[in-house]
Amino acid sequence: MSPRRKRRSRSRRRSSPMLDLEPSTVRAIRGTVHVGIGILLLLVLQQEAGILGGTLQKFIVFFGGKWSILLPAAFILSGVLKWILPSTALEKKQGIGLAICLLAFLGLVHIGAPLEDIGVKRNELGGAIGFMMSIPFILFLSRPVGYTVLSVMFLIGAFLAFEPNYSSILRYIQSMQKRKRRRSTSLDYAEVVEEDVEGSEEDYEEKPTEEESDELNIVRPVFAQKIVKEKAKKKIKEEIQKKKPAGLEMKDTRYEEWTFPAFDLLDSSQSELTIDDEQLKTQAALIEEKLLEFGIEVKVRDARPGPTVTQFTLQPAEGIKLSRIGSLKDDLALALAAQSLRIEAPIPGKSLVGIEMPNEKRTFVHLREILESEAFAQNMSPVTLPLGRDVSGDAIVAGLDNMPHLLIAGATNSGKSVCMNTFITSLLYQNAPHELKFILIDPKRVELMPYDGIPHLLTPVITDAERALQALRWTVAEMGRRLQRFSETGARNIDEYNEKQKSEDALMPRVVIIIDELADLMMRQFRRDTETMITRVAQMARAVGMHLIIATQRPSVDVITGLIKANMPTRIAFRTVSSVDSRTILDSVGAEDLLGAGDMLYMTATTPKPVRIQGIYVSTKEVNRVINAVKIAGGGKMSEQIRMSDEGDESSAGGLPPGAFQQIDLEADDNGGDELFFDAVRVVQLSGKASASLLQRQLKVGYARAARLLDIMEEKGLIGPADGAKARKVYINANATVGGEG
Repeated sequence: MSPRRKRRSRSRRRSSPMLDLEPSTVRAIRGTVHVGIGILLLLVLQQEAGILGGTLQKFIVFFGGKWSILLPAAFILSGVLKWILPSTALEKKQGIGLAICLLAFLGLVHIGAPLEDIGVKRNELGGAIGFMMSIPFILFLSRPVGYTVLSVMFLIGAFLAFEPNYSSILRYIQSMQKRKRRRSTSLDYAEVVEEDVEGSEEDYEEKPTEEESDELNIVRPVFAQKIVKEKAKKKIKEEIQKKKPAGLEMKDTRYEEWTFPAFDLLDSSQSELTIDDEQLKTQAALIEEKLLEFGIEVKVRDARPGPTVTQFTLQPAEGIKLSRIGSLKDDLALALAAQSLRIEAPIPGKSLVGIEMPNEKRTFVHLREILESEAFAQNMSPVTLPLGRDVSGDAIVAGLDNMPHLLIAGATNSGKSVCMNTFITSLLYQNAPHELKFILIDPKRVELMPYDGIPHLLTPVITDAERALQALRWTVAEMGRRLQRFSETGARNIDEYNEKQKSEDALMPRVVIIIDELADLMMRQFRRDTETMITRVAQMARAVGMHLIIATQRPSVDVITGLIKANMPTRIAFRTVSSVDSRTILDSVGAEDLLGAGDMLYMTATTPKPVRIQGIYVSTKEVNRVINAVKIAGGGKMSEQIRMSDEGDESSAGGLPPGAFQQIDLEADDNGGDELFFDAVRVVQLSGKASASLLQRQLKVGYARAARLLDIMEEKGLIGPADGAKARKVYINANATVGGEG
């Protein structure tokens, strides 16, 4: 057995190629051989190849006749095509096509000769090959039939050899005709209206259509084309601080002279692009060349350089499947020496394919330039969030009231914390403390702690999971109270309610709840309660002006559950570790190809596909300057309505407003549907304990009704949730006044 195995291994070694060459190198060698053969045949036909060459010359002339010169020309052309064409399959097609063309041409030359010269003067016509191709038509059919058949053969061979793009040829002919017409028109009217003609030519040059221009159209972003003047900046600042409708202004005697932070607190750096046109043209040519190697013919129409990536828009040839282009993402990245590529096929609303290639040098997008942009000033929402710039360089902003909640996720160091600072800072520029309130939850105790002490806070920054749950319970209770007021006044949302209020004290501020790390809350013992509270707020809080912004660096299904995703359609995905995490956030892949450092995908309920945006960069120094200015304007303390109790009582844990726990101000009919509700509240208040057995003994009711009373108190935020064998926590102060008392 062993000798046979040795023989087999030897034979395999012998049959294996000695040189492991790339397919492109093999094609180049074949092309060179063909060109060499063509040159040798040309020398033979010129009788410059000696005695052996003379014999070969007679042989070739016998078969090809006067047109034997086409044989070396065909070999040379075949070699050149092998250098150009991308695959072996195309090499076979062009070889067969050239052979058919040669046979048909020799037949056409021979069939036109007189009948008596066809055999005698064979060498002066198409040779033996031309004779054999033409004689059947002359003897058995007719010359017109022969002309038709041989002409069709010649065209078929040409199509196989060169594969022309007929639509491109037609477009080229049409464009040439249009140019001739315009040139003639401009010459006719040049002497009459020279200035108008120059203006029209400039417009024509600036806006070439896809059919008329074969050159790469480079679309520079707006921020790279013009600089905003100082007067315009001042006007935009005024519009930002006065863009709220007059009927919605919420005046407060404490902050009627509120001083908004100055824009000078932010860095005034302007985004600048360093990509030149020649570099873009080179990259566009590389994309076309690489795709052509795989048999995909495309035309790069536009190049749109943005802050982080440049988008090349491609127009595929007819019959090209988009899936073929998408499958070549890694090959294109290798050919272009790019860190990663993102292919958008097709671009929404266009019959084009987009390839987003990272820039060699990234451009930072600063907060000040977005706040001073026209897009931000024209957005009338009082809670407008600046997102950044898209791949075309346009400023992107969105109103939080239209979202109405936002989910942010991504890997570590992908830009989430900077994004949160950007949102909070921009909201401080737009709203006074009586117009907007914050509840900041920061389990990591790092990112949101600098905001502790600003007058916009309802409570100091919450860092404990249990207190965070209490804050969410208060939010649900406040949402219920606001909805009750809306039903009494006939208002459908917070804007209509504030319009109907005559007293300024009754106006409602918007509330934004920001959770910096959701995973820390979902991994604790309060996971189920936290998910329930977040879901309830997300379902019903839009109308009452309460909004959630949740961020996490762990985008897994046990953190971002199905209920949370279903109620938060607006999401931002920063760079993720894998495509699985991207699907968890966006329900699609793509976030794993982002570049980090603020590079994001933004998705709303109305957008068919996520939009790529370069997020805003705001430094820690800028944030601290704005925070200090806000604290100074607010007098360094929170308002009396939201100041925490100085007693440090545990009943006010979490730093929630004292009105939520130390004063149970309920209406007489707000008893949850049970007439013994207020009696049960007094029992719990006096005893300091909340249990079903206690209510059964004191109120002489059954277990089912006692448990129902506890559920009502839990819903209203008066007691804590059940925690196994441990007693429920009571949030009612012993000295608090219970609504409904006589």
